[in-house]
Amino acid sequence: MSSAGREHATAAPRSTADRIARQVLLVEGAAPKAVFELKGSLVLSAIRCVLTYALIPALAPVVSWAGVVARPVSLVLSVLATALAINSLRRVWLADYRHRWPYTAFILVVLALLGLVIVLDARAVLFG
Repeated sequence: MSSAGREHATAAPRSTADRIARQVLLVEGAAPKAVFELKGSLVLSAIRCVLTYALIPALAPVVSWAGVVARPVSLVLSVLATALAINSLRRVWLADYRHRWPYTAFILVVLALLGLVIVLDARAVLFG
């Protein structure tokens, strides 16, 4: 038996849901990676949160033009956060992390909230 055949024979079978999620996230057949690579995504997400929820609101009254740039900056940060959330979700699935389903549920909630923020910010930017 070839080494590829032995690996396939000893690998735990994946559920249908796992196989579908791996296909949707484009990680099917990819080699497992370490979960520790998530650190960069978490740092960028933390920076986005500090800017969006602390600095921009705090500086808006101080700097008169902040009101004009706050929405576009929030929109850009939210789009970036969406990309980072999807990237971190892919990394969790690439690592075959055992808590991938709870993390997936969490990220889906985050993506829904980010989608709402993006729609509201885009409306405010486009229609004033």
